[in-house]
Amino acid sequence: MDGEVFFVAFDVGTTKLKAGLVEGGRFRVVRRLSRPADVLYPRSGWAEQDVEGLWDSLAGLARDLVDGFEDRVVGVAFTAHMAGVVPVDDSGAPLRNAIIWLDERAAGYPKSLWRGFPRVYGYNLFKLVRFLRVTGGAPGKTGKDPLSKLHWLMDNEPDTFRRAYKFLGVTGYLVAKATGSYTMSPDEASLTWLADTRGNRVVWHEGLLREYGIPLEKLPVIRDSTSIAGRLRADAARDLGLREGIPVAVGGGDMTVAGIGSGAVSVGEAHVYIGTSNWVAAHHTRRLLDISHYIGSIMSAIPGYYFVVAEQEVAAGALEWFLELTGRSGGYDLVEEALERVPPGGSGLLFTPWLYGERAPVDDPYLRGALFNISLHSTWEDVARAIVDGIILNIKWAYNYFEKLVGRQNYLALAGGGALFEELARNLASALNRPVRRLRDPQDAGLRGAAALACTGTGVCSSVKEAARRFEYDREYRPDPQIWRVYEDLFKHYTSLYKSTRGLYRALNK
Repeated sequence: MDGEVFFVAFDVGTTKLKAGLVEGGRFRVVRRLSRPADVLYPRSGWAEQDVEGLWDSLAGLARDLVDGFEDRVVGVAFTAHMAGVVPVDDSGAPLRNAIIWLDERAAGYPKSLWRGFPRVYGYNLFKLVRFLRVTGGAPGKTGKDPLSKLHWLMDNEPDTFRRAYKFLGVTGYLVAKATGSYTMSPDEASLTWLADTRGNRVVWHEGLLREYGIPLEKLPVIRDSTSIAGRLRADAARDLGLREGIPVAVGGGDMTVAGIGSGAVSVGEAHVYIGTSNWVAAHHTRRLLDISHYIGSIMSAIPGYYFVVAEQEVAAGALEWFLELTGRSGGYDLVEEALERVPPGGSGLLFTPWLYGERAPVDDPYLRGALFNISLHSTWEDVARAIVDGIILNIKWAYNYFEKLVGRQNYLALAGGGALFEELARNLASALNRPVRRLRDPQDAGLRGAAALACTGTGVCSSVKEAARRFEYDREYRPDPQIWRVYEDLFKHYTSLYKSTRGLYRALNK
């Protein structure tokens, strides 16, 4: 490693914080450290994080990570879960905990979007058309979008709204803490649904800001993810164990940055990411939209591109929940053994991973998970297999609509910690009937993508695409026709279960 340069990348997930020392040649993560992330649930449907605590945790990881490499680090980048809101004062101090993407307290906001006649899919038609024309999307009914959260603050914490100097995302807060600069990446800005994203660029839309009462001065400057937001301040450098003045990239949200880290960066080339949540996405030169199945386009972390995405709320998070519930936390090897013993569909069970509502292909905050057809003969291994099959079927549900929108795929890239389950990756290829290429160290997609942004911003790489060409893949899985037929049969039952229970979920959870 003599003479190599390195990037420090931070990936703030919902349940885990990661820090990686990434070499600038093949973008291998030569050192990685992690720790659990704390999510606070003050009330049912609420989800928050203490962002000052996040910084302190990341700083502790960083000091151990860079020990002995301090002089060879040439850039820093952050990525974090998207759609959070962090109000800060004029010194950059947070005024409250971050309201994160999982939070549903703002369901039904902004209220005017759901009122009036005529309505389509529950939206006021005229307001919906304006959102779609300007932003390429619209806030969902679940209240998880930043605009919905801002309106909730107006009604329920007006003093916080008034005192806020800037409303940042989680990535933006970390960048501000590091540099003193208030920035927002194009992907995060477009996800507020307050920015004009026509013509492959993004700017705050003054008309929407006026209509929804959001002062322009309270929003950060939008800058490309590959731009340098600023240089590491002395106090931040001490916290992180790095040299003062190191360039810090603007970075971006977890979906778009991991999208780069998947290596699938050509136009229309899709990837599947399986982490706590999951998504299917592709970069594109056009804003594509399927509003009836909540598949849309936000700006990409690659300047000038769109990121077409179908996002789902829970994937491997369901396995984590199951392991913790059964006293086997971290027992991923036990899951692999169960999958080897019980074949796809062999459990006789159906599992729906809608543990926190769902987004694509149905935008429904009332859905919940279910384990269907369980009996006294069902085993722990049967349930583990059913959960994995449920994750795969849910991805298939969204993917069928996604491919119709983006175009047929010759293969799919696969990234995320869930991709480490060999049987899951293999069975996914069969269920989707598409070859699947797994990224080397798929759990590092976010770290790798963040490092690619820093590499581009510092000029060490000529572009994000040039960086991605250096990424390595370790496995390719081919579809098995027999397993495909098993999943086709299961899928019919899966979608039938949704149709027959969605009304009941609404009655129970509204």
